[in-house]
Amino acid sequence: MKTGATQYPPLINEQALYVGGLRDITNAYMNELHPQYKRGNLQVDQLGCKCEMIVQYFFWSKDLPYDADQMLGGKPIASYDIMVSKMQIDVKGIWSYQTELRVNYDAHKKDKNVTHYMFLQPVSESLDNDKAIWWLCPKEDVDKWEVKELKYSKAYTKQL
Repeated sequence: MKTGATQYPPLINEQALYVGGLRDITNAYMNELHPQYKRGNLQVDQLGCKCEMIVQYFFWSKDLPYDADQMLGGKPIASYDIMVSKMQIDVKGIWSYQTELRVNYDAHKKDKNVTHYMFLQPVSESLDNDKAIWWLCPKEDVDKWEVKELKYSKAYTKQL
């Protein structure tokens, strides 16, 4: 697993609030059809959007060509979030206070056309934050992680 730190424009934090809110609205219908994916009012869409935008900025700032999927749509995207150098990456956001990496057990077992996970942890939830830590992990490595039953689902976990 590779790891590092990055800086990004703080404006992404505010943009993620809006895009994540819109994603909440577009996901409302799917959450009713599939309640097992519903996460209450935990702002997971805002964190996910923020981390996807930071990852896109990360590769853009390094002049690495990438292909990113849409952030808003009417149905779940059963594929990677971003492709860079033939790596098909599923981006996973981590709150600043979390101490472990997590991948949903059932989602990991599905064939989502993913080769890697990129975990991104902004160092704070503050709107003026501009720093994040990242981990890039091949998908097959996650199979070796501990499996835990969490509040909403079973997940592969790895302590940071």
